[in-house]
Amino acid sequence: KLMTVEQTQQQIRGDLSRQRQYFSDGNTLDLAIRERYLSDLESALISHKDRILNALQEDLNKPAVEAFLAEYYFLLQEIRVVKKSLKKWLKPKKVASPIYFQPCSSEICIEPYGVALIVAPWNYPIQLALAPLVSAIAAGNTVVLKPSELATASEDLLVKLLASVFPPELVHVQTGGVDVSAALLGEKFDFIFFTGSTEVGKIVASKAAESLTPCVLELGGKCPCVVDSTADIKLAAGRILSGKFFNGGQTCFAPDFVAVHESVKDDLVAAMQCEMELVPWHLEMAHVINDRHYQRLSNFLVGLDDEQIVCSGEDDRSVCKMAPRLVMGINWDHCLLKEEVFGPILPIVSYSSESDLIEELRGMSDPLALYLFSESKDFCLTMQQSKRSGGLCVNDTMKQSSNLELPFGGVGESGNGRYRGEFGVRAFSYQRAVVRRGKLGAQWMDLKPPYGKLFPWLERFMR
Repeated sequence: KLMTVEQTQQQIRGDLSRQRQYFSDGNTLDLAIRERYLSDLESALISHKDRILNALQEDLNKPAVEAFLAEYYFLLQEIRVVKKSLKKWLKPKKVASPIYFQPCSSEICIEPYGVALIVAPWNYPIQLALAPLVSAIAAGNTVVLKPSELATASEDLLVKLLASVFPPELVHVQTGGVDVSAALLGEKFDFIFFTGSTEVGKIVASKAAESLTPCVLELGGKCPCVVDSTADIKLAAGRILSGKFFNGGQTCFAPDFVAVHESVKDDLVAAMQCEMELVPWHLEMAHVINDRHYQRLSNFLVGLDDEQIVCSGEDDRSVCKMAPRLVMGINWDHCLLKEEVFGPILPIVSYSSESDLIEELRGMSDPLALYLFSESKDFCLTMQQSKRSGGLCVNDTMKQSSNLELPFGGVGESGNGRYRGEFGVRAFSYQRAVVRRGKLGAQWMDLKPPYGKLFPWLERFMR
């Protein structure tokens, strides 16, 4: 039975009130309890493995290998990393205190924010919902999770899986569409974690600013892949296409376009064509999420000649299957270079000089990732210093975001804040300064008038 807007708002407020009380009562503060819930979630993932893979196949036709690695095993590894080191990460850090405070102890404590809202996207509907949830629970928060309504099978699975692990006062899964998301953002949370498009990210940031709510925004943008004249062309072709077509190109840090030096452009295109003939991506590749996004991708191809497109396989719009393709013969002003593609279309442009390349890239927003294929350390250093990005990967794609020892996040329009592993626990926590003074000590530090000759003494000795 569908609820009215007013009923939905009342239900959300009731859930929030219960979670806020649960947190205020100190139920999330015991480290052993947090670790137990993480272990329970790990066990639930293992027991739900087949259902997870089936849901991802139903939502996105995601190949089992991709679903297993990116949305199942990666989550298990993160839970295990967090459990292993959580006590060490949360241990208060002792710091020095000024001599004139003595006797005194000072430390930095890692504290949870409180009630956290996590808004997850549809492209990795399990992993990008549960990875921040792991961090939030480890840090000691309660969570309201809003999965994407576009990935319906994954949404249904998350409701059942998380209900089997957590009490609703600790973790509540809120289903629904855009109206429900708007209702959630209209409430006061202690922290917001959003993964999605830059456009929606701006709305989230605006709503968070109204109540001065801290937030992490994991967005996207046009991630450039630069191939210079010194690159190993065969290696570059294989690794670029592997990163681009993973999950059907629907990855926020996938290579969005290739900028190749004009002297090796033909060689790169030939190597990519050969790769596409050898590797059956069109047979085992995730589908586009829905018909609206399929149409959005099709619009990019309007006006292009057949000679400009290299396509592998056939499209089938009835199931939102779009074959992978390269697009050549376009310039830097084409729409494919203006909007994030987020699909199995890879535009290729050329550049003639390093300075021209830098000028073009600086005219774009800062991306989530920058990929460089080059054997020149000087070129890579110049590019690193010339263009900001959330992450940087040299002579490969995606790997900077697959290491749980590294922070993941964007800069500028590709987002702000970092998570994964320790960085995720830090994201859902704040640093609290704690000072404890003894009864003894310098009485003049208890400042109160009359000050008498205190100021001349301070000027003389406190330099």
